Amino acid sequence: IYGDVLATDFEARAVAIADQIATHQPHVLGLNEVSTFQFQYGFFHEDLVFLDILLAELAERGLDYAAPVEARSTNFQITLPISYDDVECSPQDALSYTEYDVLLVRGDVEVDDVDNGNFAVPLPLPYGLPAKYSGWASVDIRHKDLPYRVFSTHLEPADDGPCSVDSQLIQVHGAQAYELMGLLDASPYPTILTGDLNSDASGCTTSTYPDLVAAGFADAWIVGGGAGSGFTANQNDDLRNAASELFHRIDFILYRDDFTTRTGKFRGSSHVERVGQDLADRITSSATGSAVMLWPSDHAGVVAELRVAPGRRH
Repeated sequence: IYGDVLATDFEARAVAIADQIATHQPHVLGLNEVSTFQFQYGFFHEDLVFLDILLAELAERGLDYAAPVEARSTNFQITLPISYDDVECSPQDALSYTEYDVLLVRGDVEVDDVDNGNFAVPLPLPYGLPAKYSGWASVDIRHKDLPYRVFSTHLEPADDGPCSVDSQLIQVHGAQAYELMGLLDASPYPTILTGDLNSDASGCTTSTYPDLVAAGFADAWIVGGGAGSGFTANQNDDLRNAASELFHRIDFILYRDDFTTRTGKFRGSSHVERVGQDLADRITSSATGSAVMLWPSDHAGVVAELRVAPGRRH
């Protein structure tokens, strides 16, 4: 499994992701499935810390982004032996894997507060492995003297294929979505929700996305008249598919304030686009010894510039 991780070459892909960030330079970025691989003894590999690699690429471009420690949720952590002595059948090294949701904030953005947490209901795993939690992170920012709360989250999937639902997974997803709605309702500020909600925009998998819209959230993709299907997931696990295989829209930037809640309409304008979905966005990797083209991620990114009411921009 770790060989597959190395073959997808995050160090190369971070170059492509950082290039996308450099093009748009958003105030806040919501990142999901940010991974850290640490070795107990370091006999065979160096630690692989996705967040450090990406931040280093951004710094090389002169971009000032930080990931406040409290603006990241630790969703899953496990340590397993990674290699064995052939004679004594004893572990030679152990690999610790940790997965986060993370918010990156541009250096010139004023931060008032940060928070994070895990949803109460986790995804049970087989073989006696610890349950996998999903989480959320939030940051309160201030732009032009106006406060906003920005969330990043990643709900567990409830589908086992295109527009199909697993009866057990839907219970986990539904409980997490319900808890998320409570967190959003508790926000005293206009709220921006980013993340992989694992709820198809068509409503054919779960009701989470339509429920959020019904609760007053405006979808930046709809408001901004996003071009094309807007599909954001999923490329092949090895990221080597020659043509894009994105087939559903489950990654969102949603916005809610008092006006959208009362009227169901967004007062302002939005420019929105996907990134990382074109063939030209792929990057060359030689991690396996021969050059291959890799997608930046198995998901496309979504970038939105929201102009909220006259003169309000963030």
